[in-house]
Amino acid sequence: MPSVVIIGAGSSGLAAAHTLLDAGYAITIFEKSRGVGGRAATRTRAGFTYDYGANYIKPGAPASVELITKRFYTPELIDIQKPVWTFDGSQHIQEGDPTQNAEPKWSYRHGLTTLSQLMAQGLNIHLVSRVARMQQHANAWTLYDEAGESMGTFDRVLITIPANQAVPLIQASAFQQDLSATINSQLEKAHYNSQISVLLGYTPRPKIRPYYALVNTDRAHAISWLSWEHEKNPERAPADAGLLMAQMAPQYSQEHWQVADEEIYRDVAPRVASLIDEALPTPSFTDIQRWRYSLPARKADADALNAITLPMGLTFCGDGFVGGRIHLALEHGIKVAQQLIDQHL
Repeated sequence: MPSVVIIGAGSSGLAAAHTLLDAGYAITIFEKSRGVGGRAATRTRAGFTYDYGANYIKPGAPASVELITKRFYTPELIDIQKPVWTFDGSQHIQEGDPTQNAEPKWSYRHGLTTLSQLMAQGLNIHLVSRVARMQQHANAWTLYDEAGESMGTFDRVLITIPANQAVPLIQASAFQQDLSATINSQLEKAHYNSQISVLLGYTPRPKIRPYYALVNTDRAHAISWLSWEHEKNPERAPADAGLLMAQMAPQYSQEHWQVADEEIYRDVAPRVASLIDEALPTPSFTDIQRWRYSLPARKADADALNAITLPMGLTFCGDGFVGGRIHLALEHGIKVAQQLIDQHL
């Protein structure tokens, strides 16, 4: 069976890996970060546990539901019981969509990273391994790191990193036919919004609310999402403490990208208190995460791209083609992996 190298160990890459592994392929994964899961990320600091990228998993197609509820099921899986409400630029808060709130909002007692860690078990994953360029041969690909050292030769390549990050990789690579410009013209159709996630811990715990999170509906507020992370599970915060996460709107994030962390905390904390109309004390804990490639605002066409590259043994999948939901990334990884399998058959 052909060997397949997967670049990126996010949700899409992990789902693709298991699909290929089930079919008997030899799988190698290179991930530039120190952990797996991409934006399905969790931190534990100062007694707080929080998901600082994606917030929960929506049920999707049977393929992704099966992964979450059967193949990689764990008693750690929880359904966030409280709903998501909405607010507008005038800070008017109201109940959210009842149909959407009736759906499960899956998370894990100790964070979304749990799913990625379960999926990573048994896979040949190399962390802190950035692929700088590729060399195409007649029926194989050789990958090289930033020092120019070979990372191995493989029969097939599956790229799952954000489309914007894939562009310089393709530009630096050598193809038997000059297709880099054609490939990048497809990848460049994807556009990601940057996002700053701001974590604010409070003692005592903020007031109990009838909702778990608020989402801005008219894109007229500096805050796009505000969640009460301790509502997911009491173990996520120290006793009598609470943690709010404000994910800032794209324009705010872009304008404040280079602003010092402390200045952002001083600016965001009053905005949060004003939005929920609560006299919050000075935060006892703060953290921040800047996501250069957050939710895709515009998607690329994976089918059109893979129609060009699949005959070369090169494929692409991930949120740049389907949007920023975890279940969509899982399902796309499965779909594209199956296309690789079908081509070999």
